Amino acid sequence: MQSLGLELSMKQELRLTAEMRLSLRVLQLASADLAAELERFAEEEPWFRFERPRPAAAMRTDDVDPLARVASRELLEERLKQELRLMGLPAPVLRIALYLADDLDERGYLAEPIDVIAGRLGASPAQAREALAALQSCDPPGIGAEDLTSCLLLQLRNERQPMQSIMASIIRCHLSDVAEGRFADIASSLSVPVAQVEEAVRRIRRLTPAPARAASDDPVVPLRPDVLVHKMEGEWVIEVTEWAAPRLELRPAYRRLLREGDAEVRKFVSARVARATWWMRAIERRRLTLQRVAEALVRRQEGYFERGAAAIRPLRLADIAEDLGVHESTVSRAVKGKVLGSVQGLISMERLFSVEVAPGWSQEAAKARLAEIVQAEDKANPLSDQAIANLLASEGCRLSRRAIAKYREALCIPNSFQRRR
Repeated sequence: MQSLGLELSMKQELRLTAEMRLSLRVLQLASADLAAELERFAEEEPWFRFERPRPAAAMRTDDVDPLARVASRELLEERLKQELRLMGLPAPVLRIALYLADDLDERGYLAEPIDVIAGRLGASPAQAREALAALQSCDPPGIGAEDLTSCLLLQLRNERQPMQSIMASIIRCHLSDVAEGRFADIASSLSVPVAQVEEAVRRIRRLTPAPARAASDDPVVPLRPDVLVHKMEGEWVIEVTEWAAPRLELRPAYRRLLREGDAEVRKFVSARVARATWWMRAIERRRLTLQRVAEALVRRQEGYFERGAAAIRPLRLADIAEDLGVHESTVSRAVKGKVLGSVQGLISMERLFSVEVAPGWSQEAAKARLAEIVQAEDKANPLSDQAIANLLASEGCRLSRRAIAKYREALCIPNSFQRRR
């Protein structure tokens, strides 16, 4: 016979508030995506002002090795490849992604179906799709599309709900209705107001069907640092740039209304300010977290800033998280898609985390040393992968010939036969 009764229990449960979720999202956004979100916010809330920050110089001109500077004008293909190399993709996936970047037509679409390309490269469909997704995440939005529909859909990644869903449905099923002006039919089909359809169509018309052509109209696309590191009087100085932590400001006229307007006006403006305050606080938290993470990275990887990539030490996200007393996911969000500038040039912050492949040797250091060895070899008698492995072993970094081949391919260095001159 079952007995009925009441039982009290206590448990701890973490609930994320809407403001906390915004802060986490803002922390993880790449700076270009954050700027796009703030521009859209300022369009929706015209009493606020936001201007994209000007690019910051990575360091003083006389401090920079000219070979480390980023060219201000690059072909779209080279810009895409540069962005892909910063993503930390597995070597086979990176190889496919770099091939795809070279295989775009004049519009920026794939010149061939992805399964055909996978077959040609001897890659699995999963690897090919992962490489395509990486390419399609690059700027300009829409690049690497397989057709017009996918091109337009890729450009919706910064749109917010519910507008994103409405725009996606119109692109997939109702472009012919848009051409004929049948907005009421679209609204009825999607069960949304006609006004929302009109707004969605207005935004769709701002999208470009040929992202490569649009990108060629403005060839100057510098890679902008989110954090700057330089030495001053023997001490490392770390600065989060305005590009990474931009300012959102209440326009002066509305600031006066907040002070001098009547009660109803002040109430209205205060409500708008309250919404923007979440963004302002999220951006400030982003700046402080980036600052702390960058400072910890400089402490841990000082050798890199002194001598370059060959001095990158083994480092895990968990190490920085422990240093700062935060969760590992916070560090992951902070470094994702962020670029650090120093006298060594520009580097993805994610590259400063590297697994240990031999005692005291990180994977990044091993790759950098491999590149140095190949650069210094006799071009008439280039070193085999085994010879490079033997040389690295003599320096304390014992790696198999297969590992050397894998790293060489990741660095897009040809084999010894292809390097022979």
